[in-house]
Amino acid sequence: MDDNRPAKSIPAPAIQEALRRVLDSPEFRASKRLRRFLSYVVGKTLEGRADEIKEYSIGLEVFDREEPFDPRTDTIVRVEARRLRQQLAVYYQGSGRSDPVAIEVPRGGYIPAFCGRDGGHVQPALPAEAPFTGRPARRRRPAALIGGALVVLVAAAGLVLWWAAGRFSSRTPHHWRLQDSTLTVLDAQGRICWEKDLSPDDPRAVDDKGIRDKVLIADIDDDRKTEVLVNTVSLDVAAAGGSLLCFEQSGRLRWTHHYGSRKTFGDRTFQASYTGRFVRPLRVGGRPRLLTVAKHFMWYPSQAALLDPKSGAVMEEYWHPGVISEYAVCDLDGDGNDEVLFGGLNNPGQGLGHAGLALLKLPFSRSSARPALPGPEGFPPITGGGEIAYVLFPLPDVSKVMGQLPAIAHLSVDSNRHILVETPLPEAGGIVYTLDAGLNVKECRFSDNFASLHDRYRRQGLLDHVLTNKEMDSLAKVVRFSAAPDGNDPRLERFWRF
Repeated sequence: MDDNRPAKSIPAPAIQEALRRVLDSPEFRASKRLRRFLSYVVGKTLEGRADEIKEYSIGLEVFDREEPFDPRTDTIVRVEARRLRQQLAVYYQGSGRSDPVAIEVPRGGYIPAFCGRDGGHVQPALPAEAPFTGRPARRRRPAALIGGALVVLVAAAGLVLWWAAGRFSSRTPHHWRLQDSTLTVLDAQGRICWEKDLSPDDPRAVDDKGIRDKVLIADIDDDRKTEVLVNTVSLDVAAAGGSLLCFEQSGRLRWTHHYGSRKTFGDRTFQASYTGRFVRPLRVGGRPRLLTVAKHFMWYPSQAALLDPKSGAVMEEYWHPGVISEYAVCDLDGDGNDEVLFGGLNNPGQGLGHAGLALLKLPFSRSSARPALPGPEGFPPITGGGEIAYVLFPLPDVSKVMGQLPAIAHLSVDSNRHILVETPLPEAGGIVYTLDAGLNVKECRFSDNFASLHDRYRRQGLLDHVLTNKEMDSLAKVVRFSAAPDGNDPRLERFWRF
């Protein structure tokens, strides 16, 4: 830096943001020791306690040296300071080249300096004093002078907080990150909008593999502001399940939606212990809605719901007898209104069940007002119905002998309104079905390993027959119902004979 340039002032929040950028960078992420060193010296400086930044205190507080610590024989601080300077140089030549504020630890000491990227030296908002060379003599100061100084400091701190709050609250959320239990929401330039400690709701929520939409940032209610939705899971998931939190653009919590409810299907009652999987904003009847999907933490029911984005209230819901693993929203019948497809696993109870695909209108209540597509009789809906139509896919014997749950692995709709569904096979591969808007099979394709997999299981004694064209033709069929049946009903075997 050029020491002849005039000093400028940088607010403390800008310095804290500069520190965060460095600590989160690839150059520093793996070095816990350097992260701790830099955090210590910057923190002391911003606290106005730069006089405490000495080689001896750094050895004790950063590198956990025990008293008595002799810096003349133990050079840990000097060695790490040299590494810190080198790593800062690497960072500002790499991922930090565009940072608006840079941090330096000048040679000959450990007190950091801060500069704008125009190259000029700057002072922090709470400037550090020069390091002590010895213990200063005590001088009494008039009480009035001390009181006046405190008033000025309090006022200055209030102005900084007011400025920072106004500056951050005006930022628009764009992306997010989670570190430990802290959710940080950032704008498009990578600046912090706000942070929330999710520990009361358990930070495992955004690491839960079952949650596909962990955090969603969007204008969910057409108010021209950006909201942030966060899926959380309780520490005691069996007792409390999961929730969806809605934060306003400013970071204020707007509402909390607890997934699921106590429900009875047949002779079984399920507590409200559900965890979220999907969340998507959409328009239903011209009004903004949130589509959410959650499943019971252990057993079969899944809940799909339409929420009011302003309050989180449930407007409508649909219950499926098994996990919903995929979904798609599109106008299948060309009437100008969207339908929704829920694909997953139908297995309400003991057994592997069958892959299932449900077709519903949006809102769900419109489905029951439309005539259901014809299907076999004698299979009552297991969770109440409400679909336009429902299809089950066959369970291949290679999956049955390996005990593989046949949940739909892929679901999509192409530009011709053809529905692509893939059901998995053991080890690898799958069966891909192409359906039309009426859920009729147009094409069925088997992955190249299917025949060899079937033959190997036969030679291993797991299957008692060779693969035939009749079996392949049977596996290419789906069975359509007016509502979701029990996917473990033994009577289903008559639809696929092989």
